[in-house]
Amino acid sequence: MTPAQIRSALTAGIISQQQANDMLLKQGAAPLSEDAAVIGNEDEMRFIRGFSDIFIAIGMVILLIGMLVFSAAMGGSGIPFLAAAGISFLLAEYFGRKKRQHLPTLVTAIGFMFFIIIGVSVMMGMDRFSSSGNIVAAVISVAAMFLFYYRIKLPFCMALIAYSLVYLGFSIIATAFDVNLTLIGVFLFLSGIAIVWWALKYDVKDPDRMTRYADNAFWLHLVSAPLIIHGLVVLFIGVTDDLSSTTAFATLGIVLMVGLFGLAIDRRAFLTSSLVYAGMAIGYFMYKVSLDPTLAIAFTLLLLGSAVVFLGAGWDTARAGLLKVLPKWKIFRPKQV
Repeated sequence: MTPAQIRSALTAGIISQQQANDMLLKQGAAPLSEDAAVIGNEDEMRFIRGFSDIFIAIGMVILLIGMLVFSAAMGGSGIPFLAAAGISFLLAEYFGRKKRQHLPTLVTAIGFMFFIIIGVSVMMGMDRFSSSGNIVAAVISVAAMFLFYYRIKLPFCMALIAYSLVYLGFSIIATAFDVNLTLIGVFLFLSGIAIVWWALKYDVKDPDRMTRYADNAFWLHLVSAPLIIHGLVVLFIGVTDDLSSTTAFATLGIVLMVGLFGLAIDRRAFLTSSLVYAGMAIGYFMYKVSLDPTLAIAFTLLLLGSAVVFLGAGWDTARAGLLKVLPKWKIFRPKQV
């Protein structure tokens, strides 16, 4: 077996970590660390090992929805929600620690976080989230997600920790200040900047994207981009269902800025969150041109889809051109040969 085949066999669970290391050593190759990246290199994603993972994840979603409905039907007690959180944690222990199946474990992690938040909130007698109760629920959710990461040690937990920290931060701000759109926009933007800085710290440590640092960065970028974009949109455009030419151009400008940054740091995940806003802006212009909603939707999807396809196909070429005009900072990953 080649080193690549050995790594694939390990990822698929066919051989153990020790067997893989022994086989690699016999071939003179470097052992595969338990900290090796699974998803950090977006060109070689191994997050899903097969349809079995998808099948189990679908079942997990159904199970979690069932537990949510059952808990809600138990007369307003928080205990069923916390029990559901405990079940989610046990499922994560099995699928995360023993089976190392990432997708099913991700589903259970999301369920665990929400059950903790809802359970604590209900236990405190909050029909609606009070400010102080929100902070307590947020603190407990942050602690729970750190515990989850400590036990499971899968990188997507970083995203859930980041979300819980944002929840905590907003709870504190909502308690201390009168919440308005400007405050929300500033908070979302600064939260996104803080998380992308966190992600870039991992990226700089692992420019080749071969270790768990790259995986951590991937998930943090996935969280940070929507916060940055939505924060900027709220700050400069506001919350409105009625777009104008000015707001549409402003939205496209924000999307372009975020897209260029994602291209510069070589993170396609950073661009995915901008597609909805890009679609809204393009759809506005298409509607103004065609005046037919159906044609506007069709042209929007055609233009947006074509842009994504061409950018994906020419990513390396476009990035090489962009790197020529950027400073040689560590956050801008060098072109890979």
